[in-house]
Amino acid sequence: MNKMIWSIVFTLFAFVLVQNRYRVMNLILGQNQVRHFFIKWLMKIPYFRTKFIRQAF
Repeated sequence: MNKMIWSIVFTLFAFVLVQNRYRVMNLILGQNQVRHFFIKWLMKIPYFRTKFIRQAF
């Protein structure tokens, strides 16, 4: 019974998160420290680094 309740709660949470994914990403990346960490982390991946550099110049 307890496992079923947790499964239902998790499913509802995932559904709400997917429905509001852009709002959640804006909320998370709207904070300077998190955005700085995320960009720094992405720049370590060669594919994203070339994409960013190509768009900038």
